[in-house]
Amino acid sequence: MTKRLQSVKQPRGHTDVAIDMRKLRRLRLAAGLSVSELARRAGCSKGYVSMLEHGDRKQPEAGKLAALAKALKCKIIDLMPDEPRAADEGEPNGGEAA
Repeated sequence: MTKRLQSVKQPRGHTDVAIDMRKLRRLRLAAGLSVSELARRAGCSKGYVSMLEHGDRKQPEAGKLAALAKALKCKIIDLMPDEPRAADEGEPNGGEAA
């Protein structure tokens, strides 16, 4: 008897794009916005923004990600983590010659 593999469906609006919580907070503060004001402008709850900034939620829904970027007057990519450099991954001294 063969088992059928079931595909796992993502909830509607879910994205695999992670955001960088430090960048979100830095951009919010640079814009002079409180958590409450950013939430109001982005159309989400204050708790949702707080969870993103504290890393309790790292993958916002696509629509909310776009709304946050718009409220912060930035591009979505500005909220994403930087790609790790090869020199930072597993090499002693950050890849520098000893």
